[in-house]
Amino acid sequence: MWLATPNGVLRFDGVRSVPWRAPAGASLPDTNARALLGTRDGALWIGTLRGLARLKNGALTVFPALAGKAVNAIVEASDGTIWVAGAVLGGDKGVLCAVREGASECHGDDGSLGRSVLGLYQDTSNALWVAGTDRIWKWGGQPEVSYALPVPLYTLESMTGTPDGALVVGTRGGLLRLANGMVETLPLPEWGKDLSVNRVRLDRDGALWLGAADHGLLRLYKGRVDTYTPAQGLSGEQVLATFEDREGSLWVSTSKGLDQFRPMAAAAQTRAQGLKGRARSILAARDGSLWATTTGGVYQMTRPQYWEARHSAPASLLEDRRGAIWMASNAGLGHFEGGRYVAAAGIPAGPVDAMAEDAKGNLWVAHQTAGLFRLSPGREPEPTPWTSIGVSARVSTMAVDSADDSLWLGLWSGDMVNLREGRVRNLAPLQNATQWTRINQLRPEPDGSLWVTNMTGLTRIKNGRAARLDEAGGLPCDRVFWTLVDPHGLWLSAPCGLMRIRREELDAWSAAADRGAQAKVKVQLLDQWDGVRQAVSLSTLSQFLINYNFTPKLARSSDGLVWAVTGDDIVRIDPARLPLNDVPPPVRVEQLVSDDKVYEPRAGLQLPALQHNLAIDYTALSFAVPEKVRFRYKLEGRDTDWHDPGQRRQAFYTDLPPGHYRFRVMAANESGLWNQKGDTLDFSIAPAWWQTNVFRATFVLAVLMILYGLHRLRLAQLSRRFSMSLEARVNERLRIARELHDTLLQTFQGLVLRLQTAHQLMPESEGRRILEEGIDQAADAITEGRDAVQGLRATATETSDLADAVRALGQVLAADPATPSARLGVEVHGRARSLHPIVRDDAFRIVGEALRNAFRHAAPTRVEVEIRYDDRQLSVRVRDDGKGMDPRVVRRGREGHFGLHGMRERAKLIGGALTFWSRLDAGTAVELTVPAARAYATESGGARSEQGGTANDHPADTTSHS
Repeated sequence: MWLATPNGVLRFDGVRSVPWRAPAGASLPDTNARALLGTRDGALWIGTLRGLARLKNGALTVFPALAGKAVNAIVEASDGTIWVAGAVLGGDKGVLCAVREGASECHGDDGSLGRSVLGLYQDTSNALWVAGTDRIWKWGGQPEVSYALPVPLYTLESMTGTPDGALVVGTRGGLLRLANGMVETLPLPEWGKDLSVNRVRLDRDGALWLGAADHGLLRLYKGRVDTYTPAQGLSGEQVLATFEDREGSLWVSTSKGLDQFRPMAAAAQTRAQGLKGRARSILAARDGSLWATTTGGVYQMTRPQYWEARHSAPASLLEDRRGAIWMASNAGLGHFEGGRYVAAAGIPAGPVDAMAEDAKGNLWVAHQTAGLFRLSPGREPEPTPWTSIGVSARVSTMAVDSADDSLWLGLWSGDMVNLREGRVRNLAPLQNATQWTRINQLRPEPDGSLWVTNMTGLTRIKNGRAARLDEAGGLPCDRVFWTLVDPHGLWLSAPCGLMRIRREELDAWSAAADRGAQAKVKVQLLDQWDGVRQAVSLSTLSQFLINYNFTPKLARSSDGLVWAVTGDDIVRIDPARLPLNDVPPPVRVEQLVSDDKVYEPRAGLQLPALQHNLAIDYTALSFAVPEKVRFRYKLEGRDTDWHDPGQRRQAFYTDLPPGHYRFRVMAANESGLWNQKGDTLDFSIAPAWWQTNVFRATFVLAVLMILYGLHRLRLAQLSRRFSMSLEARVNERLRIARELHDTLLQTFQGLVLRLQTAHQLMPESEGRRILEEGIDQAADAITEGRDAVQGLRATATETSDLADAVRALGQVLAADPATPSARLGVEVHGRARSLHPIVRDDAFRIVGEALRNAFRHAAPTRVEVEIRYDDRQLSVRVRDDGKGMDPRVVRRGREGHFGLHGMRERAKLIGGALTFWSRLDAGTAVELTVPAARAYATESGGARSEQGGTANDHPADTTSHS
């Protein structure tokens, strides 16, 4: 909403007004803005004291044809033409200009429009009415139609049209009606005949609003005249302008402020209607009459909108089945009979806290000190002391259960007591008893359920199960005072206002409660913005006790209206006419503030790097009840879910990283209608130099290079350690060979020579034969020892090629007559590489053991050996299709045999991994893998060096699979 003021133009969103600033390099013809128009193309036309300007898409255009002219009114025709009315500043000629696509055509230079054109109005037939100071023209018609005015006009916005095509004009002497070539005077109340009407507007409901000089605002509707002056809350007596927005609110500017008139859900009963004092209870009788209790006494509405006093003391009210109105007060109990108050016989004086009537016509009365009384027609009251019932707390409410005619008592302690056929049944409190858990109302239902209100919510008890409806279930507040059932749902009186739950919502909640599940209800809340005042503060204990000691708090009259005690007022609500705003509020992102710098929303908005504090201002253009507009927003790129800030119109973020973001915001009006599209703002935050992708890539590359260097260094260290280990093993073997040759073999050789000498000296005998055999065995031992020494000094294979050595060994085993006939296959994959001698030797021994086991124990038909050289590792696999091995043998080895253990130990010593696969009757596979760095030998400087590490650094994986 735009507001024209003598000091410029304001932009108003219903909550705050912001001065509008012209774009850089542009300005209005004058700061005194007099007329505004928003057109269908989204432009804003601004009429000033010295010319006309248009604001569209952020650009301001000034029209030279209107320069130096005071603009009084602007309207848009159905064909898009903009009509501008005014006068030459300092002159005596009225001006009427038509602006079409930037071109202007003006009339009145000849003085034909009088001294000034004060107003324009386009009626429902698209006819343009032009108001001069003493004449009104129907512009553009043939022939021309004009009306001479008996009283000169002197203000702007002083005419409006009526549904029948007539024109109503306000003048110094009242109202004029122009139609069919005639000028008639419209009647006003006697007290308004001398009013000077300077503003006239007909709203969408057909009500006529009149601004009267120094007399405020008048509303004429269906023969009734309502007057609004500062005494009724109007900001000032002088009305300057009126405006009806698209939601149906009427805005009135006065000399002292801006006022809003809108439909209200509740109408309060005032002293002008005869009701005095602060409201305490309300009762709708079956005969259509209304009874109310205030601190001033008991009142009855005797004629429409007027109350008459009936009793001097405030009281709780009840209508019995005979139509008598009973009153329970702090002074006692009585009823009205023949238009006068009659005290109840047999009931002692003193406070009566509650009363209820059962199906037999008995009236039950809870006297604060004397006990529980039963008043039966034609009989004396029957008292029952509280001590015999077992009630020690004060009674706050009573109700009769129609299902079994039992009596329910609600206590200030939070307990409930049920009396049935003289028997008392105590029920546990709804929660831990405190001073605020008093039972406010008990309402039994025909289906056997009991509805209970207290300071923790609304509780339904059915079939022994209690289900509570409170804030967690959708109520705006937990405390509930009273409930009322009508054909469409449930009304609840509460400190936060008056709540309405539709029947289908309540039924769904009850069905979920029957299943033991939880559900939420949608609640329509009528609060202070709807004319329903909040209840008194609970901080004032004495006031609270007085305010809610009298009942009932809600009533429904025979005409369907709902009456409620809210705070100190009694209000009237028509459920069929509750205001419903079906206009979704437009949403707008206004600005972005980052580190105290303001950025206007625009495409491609980019913020500097290192933004710490960011705030986004947004608003929703709902003017009916802007205080109840709700928002939700989400920053895509940061938020994973929507935020619910309530009515707050700012979003805050801190330390956003660089990147692209989209801010989305939606809003709902006071009726809960959401604008799902909302508004968006795309922006990005530039990265600092260390946050760029180039820097990150460089940093990652540097880290990877460092890690690679460390990896290579570690490999070199492991290679040196492994080479040292292998060299130590070679040296140890050479040492053992020398020791065997220099000690044990030499000793055996000497011993053999001595035995041969003894053999030659010994005569022929049995002992000579035995000695000869011993000499032969010793010679064999010497031969085996020399072979062992040779094996220690040289490789175990007779060739440096592992495949050739394996193939030779396999052929020997296959030719052994002691082994079953089996075919042997040896395959080599990849380019053959030189192996470290120790690795080659141990690999050959492992493969040899696997081949021996296959030929001697597996009874295969085929044995295959696969040797694979690749850049990562050396792999040797031995497979057979024999009878396989038991899984336990694979894991633990055969008792008393060490072949498998030896294979695993050799694999571990050379830093390799040995893996077994075997299954009974499905063959066996053994695979040895050795990392390339440890298996392959390299030549450096003419000396052989081996790459690898010690076997203890990385234990071999000897996991077996079967």
